[in-house]
Amino acid sequence: HLRDHAGSGRAPFTPVPAARQRQALKLLETGIFSAEAFKFKPEFLSRLTTDRFNGPVNADPSPAQWLLRTQTQVLAQVFHPTVAQRILDTPDKLANPKEALRLSELYDTLQAAIWSELKGGREVSVMRRNLQREHVRQLSGQVIRANPLTPADARALARESLRSLQAQLKAAPAKPGFSKETKAHFADCLAVIDESLKASLQRMTL
Repeated sequence: HLRDHAGSGRAPFTPVPAARQRQALKLLETGIFSAEAFKFKPEFLSRLTTDRFNGPVNADPSPAQWLLRTQTQVLAQVFHPTVAQRILDTPDKLANPKEALRLSELYDTLQAAIWSELKGGREVSVMRRNLQREHVRQLSGQVIRANPLTPADARALARESLRSLQAQLKAAPAKPGFSKETKAHFADCLAVIDESLKASLQRMTL
């Protein structure tokens, strides 16, 4: 964004190159939302505690909750209405619109990373269950409590993401290797998705 005076000859807005945007998305995918992103050694976690002089009373903190706060903030940023609108507007500002990063690419990439265990049939850790619940919560918020500034395309993609996830979660219990906790987590997320989609449909028909 440039704030030039009139007549400078330079465009006030220049979209970030798509390759650079995809590089940034890849960083989020692998460094924040992948199953391999946060794997701590037990001996490290067992040594974590709080500062008794400045910290909370609880001397046995939860790294899972610390991590969730960071992931929640990042998800909220990438799902922000302003970000969505910028991505939707970018193709119109490029000589070759096909090169632009699509909003659907953002949604699909994040969902594939956050829910990778569904495809591979791997057990889901506490940290990953927390992230998956937050992903469902934010998608559901987009379709039933949408910010007035949220683009219609963003709401539609959020709804489509929930439908896709709904189908995968219905098939998940048939796969071996999931613990009782993970199966309960899947059922809980599925119930939230079902209710969100029903509420969304009722909202659209009013």
